[in-house]
Amino acid sequence: MKTLRFIGTTLLMVVLCLNFTACGDDDDDDTPTSEKLVGQWILVYEEGYEKNPAYPEYDEEWSRVPEGECYDYGHLTFRADGTFTEYELDNSIIGNGKWTLSNGLLSLRYGSDTDVYDLKVTELTSTKLVLECYEEKTDGDKEYSKMTYQKK
Repeated sequence: MKTLRFIGTTLLMVVLCLNFTACGDDDDDDTPTSEKLVGQWILVYEEGYEKNPAYPEYDEEWSRVPEGECYDYGHLTFRADGTFTEYELDNSIIGNGKWTLSNGLLSLRYGSDTDVYDLKVTELTSTKLVLECYEEKTDGDKEYSKMTYQKK
């Protein structure tokens, strides 16, 4: 009888231990946050392509550390008040505007421009930002860019 009680107690302890170790933190959230985005971001790598079905001889692909000038987006500074500035690689200003971040989508509106440029945030840590943009035009042209940034 003592043996059965000992085995039962041991099994109960094992089950309880497994139950506590199996429970993970349900508060894990990989959604990019505005707080992480605020700051100066330096473009360190860019890749992408442009495809034109009507003129395939003009198709382009790139994968490089930016030199001289950036292909799509340059260095970026995001401020907590919802404004941003984009810079060329030589730090001359390209433009200013307002930004919002929602559900992993970074929306940029330059100045009084009514157009909004949406960039998918594929990675955002305290030191690294990866943005992607894809556009398919009505004439069949396709453009894709992936930009990797490092926080200054």
